[in-house]
Amino acid sequence: MRQYVRKKYRQDLEGLTGLEPHRLARLLRGEILKETPYPSVRWAMRQRPFRPLEMYWFFDYDDEHGADLRVLYARKSLVVPTEDAYVFAWDYLALMARYARGSFPLEDAAPGPDWLPFADFAPSAASPVQEVAMGPRQELLKLLSPDLVEVALARLDVGACEALTGGDWQVTWPILGDLAMRLRQNGNGSEVAFDSHGARKYAPELLMSFAWLYVNALLRECRQVDPSLPRLSRYF
Repeated sequence: MRQYVRKKYRQDLEGLTGLEPHRLARLLRGEILKETPYPSVRWAMRQRPFRPLEMYWFFDYDDEHGADLRVLYARKSLVVPTEDAYVFAWDYLALMARYARGSFPLEDAAPGPDWLPFADFAPSAASPVQEVAMGPRQELLKLLSPDLVEVALARLDVGACEALTGGDWQVTWPILGDLAMRLRQNGNGSEVAFDSHGARKYAPELLMSFAWLYVNALLRECRQVDPSLPRLSRYF
């Protein structure tokens, strides 16, 4: 992650000096903290995608060394697999770099009113990305009941579950300030959809990266509630 900050995104991150941090935080579903650890830190942002993952970003800038961005994790985040914690940071860093260089406008926005299934708007070339993100996880999702999913979401402290007919269910998650995701499980399998604003704004590979992360979190939490469920690692 340090190499991404120092090399790939170093020039882009200079642009963070001209952005309003509270607006950036809202778009990333984070919050700007009142205090910073030392004077050269322009702002500190906390993000809590789901319990217990908690991340802190420190944007540092001085005339001699330029821009720097560091990410730290709350100690309770240690229970989250390292790969997942890393990918979350990677995705957020890539988003901040895009805002910093002006690829995304820093304008307040919210998720769109309609749900668009991934297969309906993503190019055919993105199919392998969806297979990697969902793949064997679909077998595990078939084993989950609406009641189990509801308890798991309460433990994660994010998302809402709705029971459908015949034991089917769907979950909606707020991913970013202007991006939401829906995971629907029914007799035909699982379907991932995104809101009509976020689906058009964000690249398919980023959308599927978030899908991978949130589905992983749901499956892990469901197994904490019901230990009889198979481990996610059994499918890889």
